[in-house]
Amino acid sequence: MANDIFMGCTHSGTHIDAIGHFSRNHCLFGGVNAREAASGMGGLLKLGIEQTPPILRRGVLLDVASFKDVDALEPSYAITADCMEKTAKAEGVDLRAGDVVLIRTGWAKYWDTSAKYEGAGTGTPGPDLSAAKWLVAHKASLTGSDTIAYEFNPGDGGGVVHGCLLVDNGLQIMENLNLEGLVKEHIYSFMFFASPLRIVGATASPIRPVAICS
Repeated sequence: MANDIFMGCTHSGTHIDAIGHFSRNHCLFGGVNAREAASGMGGLLKLGIEQTPPILRRGVLLDVASFKDVDALEPSYAITADCMEKTAKAEGVDLRAGDVVLIRTGWAKYWDTSAKYEGAGTGTPGPDLSAAKWLVAHKASLTGSDTIAYEFNPGDGGGVVHGCLLVDNGLQIMENLNLEGLVKEHIYSFMFFASPLRIVGATASPIRPVAICS
């Protein structure tokens, strides 16, 4: 008989953040007191990842790297709302309420080079606050990207995008996505499926996202 022991951070690899992952001014989404929600040994008492149901929704890919005609965006490149809008238009996709919006920066090419992928000393590309507000205005249900931290880094204040999405709007974030297969086939809309593990009190969960294409 063979067996294994699985250990690791819930924010490693491809994962989805729980709504309770991020706080601002000591508050989580809905005004929940962060200190009270995170007290004790059982993890989050409120807004943990076990409250995130399996996800089955229309997905949209915004391939910003290809729109900018580069293999990968420059370190610390801020993806703005205007850039998101123009990318969607160039791809011929329309955003609908409830969509899962995925953003490709091209940084998956650096996955095997840890320091480069993590942006050590250089930063990483990602959406800025205007892009986060654009997602909220378009009523996206979830969003994600192919970088280690969803927002551009160094950012304008540090964690401002996480704060806008998770704390202000309860809009969950996925990170370290592999979007290269979709780009290779020029697929920009699809059915998106992912199912977080029901780890009670956890601030995130590993996921295996699947794009179902016709």
